[in-house]
Amino acid sequence: TTFPEDACIIVASNEEVVGYLPGKFIDLKINVGLKMVDFRGTVTERALTTKRFIREEKGPERFGFAYISSAQPIFDGTDIIGVVSATISNKKMDSMRQLATELSSAVEEMTATNEELTAASMDVSNRLDGLVTSTEMMTADIGEINQMVELVKGIASKSQILGLNASIEAARSGEHGRGFAVVAKEIQKMAQNSKDSAEKIAAQLNKIRTSIEEVNGSTSQIAAFTEQFATSMHELNDAYGNVNSTAEKLLDISEIK
Repeated sequence: TTFPEDACIIVASNEEVVGYLPGKFIDLKINVGLKMVDFRGTVTERALTTKRFIREEKGPERFGFAYISSAQPIFDGTDIIGVVSATISNKKMDSMRQLATELSSAVEEMTATNEELTAASMDVSNRLDGLVTSTEMMTADIGEINQMVELVKGIASKSQILGLNASIEAARSGEHGRGFAVVAKEIQKMAQNSKDSAEKIAAQLNKIRTSIEEVNGSTSQIAAFTEQFATSMHELNDAYGNVNSTAEKLLDISEIK
């Protein structure tokens, strides 16, 4: 029960292999009687020479699959008389490590993209705030212009009354008031033109104000969306952080201790 089913085990003395048990899928083709000089550089030989337990992980370069080799010296008192070593497949752990690495890299890329989107949405939100401020100022300016237009309309109305009164007085004056009648008529005409122009300006200002109100409504909706989007991006960043933390834990678990 010390080793998993898919492990091959070697038992050797100081001189040669005295026992070999292949695994279910792993078979290093070791023959009993093989001399220890042929194991030079392996964990089996190093455990004998260093007199300590050795464990190492290797990639698939040699046998076509990732594996873990461990070797434990056998002592008779203080004298070392042999070694038992085992090689087990590390394919699943290697695959898990690779997947964890790929997952971590993918999460890092998604996090970077997410941060860019968050920054962009915040920039849009800031620009929208500036636009709202500008439209509010424009609305205030339109209000002031409307007051001026109303003032012009008031003056035009008074001028019309003045022109009408002048026309009446000119009519009463008969021949002597003819020249004055011409002036009175021009005053009435000018007053009417001023009133018409003022009303046209007021109508245009109302249209502009309506358009600004529509822009404000759309801006508010977009601002609300970008704010919600930015909040979602922050939540997504937290989720990415959790996924990345999980990937790091998987990577840590897959490492040989």
